[in-house]
Amino acid sequence: MSLSSYVFADTGSEEGSRLRLLAGLLDPAHRAAIETAGIRAGHSCLEVGSGAGTIAEWMAGRAGPDGRVVAADINLSFLGRLSRHANTAVRRLDVLTDPLPQAAFDIITARALLHHLPGRDLVIARLADALKPGGALVLVEPDASVSIANSEAVHRRFWSAWCEWGRSADVDFTLGGKLPTSLRAAGLTVTDVRMEVPYYTGGSPWADLYLRTLRAAKPRLGTAIDPDLVSEFEAASADPDSWLTSLGWMTVVARRELGAHDELSAIPRQRDRRSVPRI
Repeated sequence: MSLSSYVFADTGSEEGSRLRLLAGLLDPAHRAAIETAGIRAGHSCLEVGSGAGTIAEWMAGRAGPDGRVVAADINLSFLGRLSRHANTAVRRLDVLTDPLPQAAFDIITARALLHHLPGRDLVIARLADALKPGGALVLVEPDASVSIANSEAVHRRFWSAWCEWGRSADVDFTLGGKLPTSLRAAGLTVTDVRMEVPYYTGGSPWADLYLRTLRAAKPRLGTAIDPDLVSEFEAASADPDSWLTSLGWMTVVARRELGAHDELSAIPRQRDRRSVPRI
């Protein structure tokens, strides 16, 4: 997948602001899921689609000086500050085509990435293969089916049209609920599944996020959604008296199980930092 084919391909300040807003809203649940996955000092971690870099930076603190974090993305515009962390590397990565080291990472995570990708199940299989035995994959993806079912009329109609447009562009805005099945098919054991469905008012940070997302998508969206419906959505999202339903945000933790040989090889030993995987 090239950057030019990505719906939110802008590398300017507006996209940076949108990613930081997304991070502020989703980071707490994302960090909690990684804690549930068992991140600890000395771990080797990979974030695919690092965006604003806030999760990779947080993992760098949890992994400590004996660990290593790779922050990977096709767009490195917003990751420059991560270079100040001695245990963090920033790498350009197309997860569809670029090679990944096998059995190399204790923790792998991705957020709001897979629903944009063709061949999502193949990508999940590749990420599963890059886990060490006993390692965990943490995924966070949207599921608009919740907002379609529960929103006020304008939002229900808008999110339905948004999902229809997504399907035409091979973007699956209902991916979240499908993740557990896909992870099991990749040979992983699903250990934790949670969905957060924020209710919010117009003019709130969640409303701001979705308005910014709509604005960022407009060059690709064109008139695929009725412009009058878009205007209604924008007005409702700016109205502080309206209560609205967010997309659901599904967080899934899955683990690569230890085999008998793996259990023997997992006996603690001195870590050689030179052997920590690089991409």
